[in-house]
Amino acid sequence: MSKRIVINPLTRISGFMEIDVMIDQNRVVDVKTKGNLFRGFEQMLVGRSPFDAVYFTQRICGICSAAHSMASSLALEDALHIEPMEQGRYLRDIIHCCEYLQNHIRHFYQYTVPDFVKIEQNTLLQTDHEDFRLPKTLNDRIAQHYFDSLQYSRLAHEMLAVLGGKAPHNHGVFIGGVTTQATAEKVVHIDSVLEKITQFINEKMIPDAYDIAQFYPEYFYLGGGYGNLLTYGAFNDYKELGTLYVNPLVSTNETVEPFDETKIVEKIDYAYFTSITNSGQPSEEVTEPNMDKEKAYSWVKAPRYNGLPFEVGPLARLQLSGLYTNGISAMDRTIARALEAKKIAEVMKTLLQQIIPGVDVQKKYELPEAASGRGLVDTTRGALGHWLKIKDKKISFYQIITPSTWDFSTRDDRGFRGTAEQALIGTPIENPDKPAEIGRILRSFDPCMSCATHVYRPGKQVKTIKVY
Repeated sequence: MSKRIVINPLTRISGFMEIDVMIDQNRVVDVKTKGNLFRGFEQMLVGRSPFDAVYFTQRICGICSAAHSMASSLALEDALHIEPMEQGRYLRDIIHCCEYLQNHIRHFYQYTVPDFVKIEQNTLLQTDHEDFRLPKTLNDRIAQHYFDSLQYSRLAHEMLAVLGGKAPHNHGVFIGGVTTQATAEKVVHIDSVLEKITQFINEKMIPDAYDIAQFYPEYFYLGGGYGNLLTYGAFNDYKELGTLYVNPLVSTNETVEPFDETKIVEKIDYAYFTSITNSGQPSEEVTEPNMDKEKAYSWVKAPRYNGLPFEVGPLARLQLSGLYTNGISAMDRTIARALEAKKIAEVMKTLLQQIIPGVDVQKKYELPEAASGRGLVDTTRGALGHWLKIKDKKISFYQIITPSTWDFSTRDDRGFRGTAEQALIGTPIENPDKPAEIGRILRSFDPCMSCATHVYRPGKQVKTIKVY
């Protein structure tokens, strides 16, 4: 017998998302992931000084704000033909590393662990199921790490604030690298904190991920999706260090190729937008919000690469870099996030060793009358792109495609569902009244719908799970 499950909102994610799932004989046969928030940051930027973009776009999200400062700075450097000093790149990327570590620790323990570990000490935490399988000793150990992780996630923000001034919404990342100089004291401070975080990742986080996987082995076979992987590159192409992590690559049908940005289009067939230019190209497409659009069901658009949906994020990066080869699934994503935290800590350690204290990487920048640029960078959740145009020394166009737009897109005119939608297709649902499988699979992507949707809809209850 067919049933419909609607979860609104999906909890323990960033932002607002509704899940609309059809099941037949206790197996998912259709899915809609719905971003229920329109924010319009691109429209807000038009007419402002291009320099404002670095700080303005950070307000898209309080969790991955440094990521947007990275992409906007790169887009402005492209438009103004500025090549930052390597010391500037190192410092800027160290700030970015701090955000990676903060996010991965927080998401794994605060968002993912409660799906598998019963945390009885936290009376505020609610789960929608009772499928807890870990032996009590192991369960209690990881539950304690849940609380311990708060300290280490906070320490990552402390490191970020040393160079960025504050966290979130740092004042450090900017054109040319960063706005401040690194002193010997700052480098030593960051390095000492990094040692503590690295120890927690190696001794607690990674073992916890594998222990959870041992008792939920079926999740190595659930949530795979299309298997298409994409990265814009991460901590790559340094003049002296080369690539410390991964170059821009894509993978389809297990064939890995260099990434080609000209193959990106963004579709809006089932999103609440109407196209003005009918371009589809991120550097040209101008859209207007339209909640009355027929067949539309989400504020999230549908980016495609060479016509196909792609997965982005830690698992994509580890697979494309050759550092992880087990598979593509919900559990693989969870393990990949823990393993990537270790990799990022190693990259950050290398960058810290290259810092020369007291180097000023800033200068005065002149704005052109007209220019265009793009900033492509891989961030905590995956591939992030900012595109901008300048006219009369003001922003005349701005476009953002976030990682969660890639992973949680709507379907398109060719019938391709979004990556996360496809990941749920075929999933067995043991208990439709408590569909633990849905949340576990979707959270494995680390969705940030605050970033992906660009007016809260009145009349919605705070939290509902409806089974029809």
